[in-house]
Amino acid sequence: MGKRSIAISLLLLGLGFAGAVHIVADLAYGTGLAGIGIALVGSALIGIVLVNR
Repeated sequence: MGKRSIAISLLLLGLGFAGAVHIVADLAYGTGLAGIGIALVGSALIGIVLVNR
């Protein structure tokens, strides 16, 4: 695994974490950001799978 692959994976992991925070904020405070969180987590997971295959 090269440096570029590791960097992209870490960036996507950060996006996935931000998505998870949006989901938790929606559940805890009713912010209405669950749709954004689900989209972020889903796209981050797909990106990680595609980068590391």
